[in-house]
Amino acid sequence: MFAISPTDNNWFNFLKENNFNSFVNFWTPTPWNIKKIKVGDKWYFLLKSPIREIAGYGEFHTYENLTAFEAWRLYGRKNGAADLQEFINRIQMYIDRNSDKFGGKAIDITTYKIGCIILNNCQFWDSDDYKNVESHQISFGKQVVKYKYFNQYDPFQIAEGQSNSDFNWLNEPREVYKKEVNQRKGQSKFKGLILKAYRNKCCISGETCPELLEAAHLQKYVDDRSNHVQNGILLRVDLHRLFDNDLLFIDQEYKIHISSLIKNPNYRQYDNDKISLPNNFDERPSKESLRLRTSDFRK
Repeated sequence: MFAISPTDNNWFNFLKENNFNSFVNFWTPTPWNIKKIKVGDKWYFLLKSPIREIAGYGEFHTYENLTAFEAWRLYGRKNGAADLQEFINRIQMYIDRNSDKFGGKAIDITTYKIGCIILNNCQFWDSDDYKNVESHQISFGKQVVKYKYFNQYDPFQIAEGQSNSDFNWLNEPREVYKKEVNQRKGQSKFKGLILKAYRNKCCISGETCPELLEAAHLQKYVDDRSNHVQNGILLRVDLHRLFDNDLLFIDQEYKIHISSLIKNPNYRQYDNDKISLPNNFDERPSKESLRLRTSDFRK
């Protein structure tokens, strides 16, 4: 089973731009009481007009009704808003527009409840990857304003590992590595793949706080070919910085090496440990890519 739901474009763009991919809140201004969908089922984002195309998805984790204040306390900016006031303003806007019962009067954020569809491993695609519902033989009328379930083959399914082939080191000029994260095509899709492969845990520290987790490239980003699951690992943000600056190295046996320049025992404790690996062998880091990083390690 999968579901499709009309999706607020601002919500989508905010989460994509801020790299929030797991435990995000696809909130609803009134409770929807989702029941049929199961953990791991895909919840597709159909961006609203004028776009009206599938722009990504999240994997269903849980549903709960929470007060607006509780939702902000638990999920913060993963509600798709920059601050509490913006979040409340958006809830109020939808209520005023669509609810005869609650519209036209200010809500009490400590008692008013919204629906919270919590999603993991979200992928927010780039515009050239958007999918048109009609061309994929999906019936989704404009009168559907909440969501629609589908018990059929999923025509939007993409290969989770990007391809059946292994990652090959890209022989490109080093200057192209300097691209900023927000200029990297497919970055959000890549992070979604890595989060799922590593079960939302840093492969070194075991950290699970979504705000502290980042998808690290083994070979620095060249173009969208770099976004292969075998070219990535999931790291806590500070460990990612050490890795990118060649102060942390992972060898071909997946053993961790901490540079002698790092004295802090909070980092030295990981020296000679092994990283946690994906269960799927096809998603494990490319040993050739790890080998080719050897010379850059600042021992």
